[in-house]
Amino acid sequence: MKKIALFVCLLGAIVSCKGLTGVDETSRDWKIEGSTMTWGEHSYTLAGVVTEPEFDKDGVMISAAPKTAEAVVTFTHNPEGYNEFSTVYREFLGKSKEGAAAMLPMAMELYGRNRLTGERCLQLLCGSLGAQDVIRELGSKMYRSTYSPTTDLYVQRYLPAALLKGAVPENAYTPIEPYTVELWRSNNRPQGDYCYLSIYGAGWDTSLRGVELKQNGSHYIVNNCPACYSQCKTIKGEWSGIK
Repeated sequence: MKKIALFVCLLGAIVSCKGLTGVDETSRDWKIEGSTMTWGEHSYTLAGVVTEPEFDKDGVMISAAPKTAEAVVTFTHNPEGYNEFSTVYREFLGKSKEGAAAMLPMAMELYGRNRLTGERCLQLLCGSLGAQDVIRELGSKMYRSTYSPTTDLYVQRYLPAALLKGAVPENAYTPIEPYTVELWRSNNRPQGDYCYLSIYGAGWDTSLRGVELKQNGSHYIVNNCPACYSQCKTIKGEWSGIK
């Protein structure tokens, strides 16, 4: 009887821990209409295309970069788990460089909610090899170690929000809703299957955060993006999270 009681207690603790992760793998009805995909009550919209810079025969850029975002991805909620994230990636956003880049803060946020789920999302988005650096860096920036003081400014759970429109240190990284990822042209020259763009993030002195993407069949993967998970400016106040 004692063993049974102990098992029940342990099982209850596991269920309780799962309930605290903020991850939900429940399947929902989804559909795509025009430039919008819905997953249950969640919606994702892609508008615009980031153009590639033009270069002359000597490799000198001849087209001036636009002074505003060329594309935006808006979403009402962060994906709740791998099931939703992978469906949105495979069926919709991952088919364009703009959409794939915009899923980076979504994957980062899921990593902050649940390490294992976040790792799966980052491996899908960045490839198994490309995800290693992201996971290693986020592990130290979004989770405190046993040696981290509570005042450790290096630990920044709010880092994904810093990549969303309207989020600044002064408003405790509170983005506007629907959440918006602004995508800008990069001055880097495309190379074969590789292309580049930038995500606007007001949490750094240099607001355009570069993203390198690689076309992988019908989808794009985020091949390199260290600027998007480098330490941002320290928050002012208390972060309220992303729904």
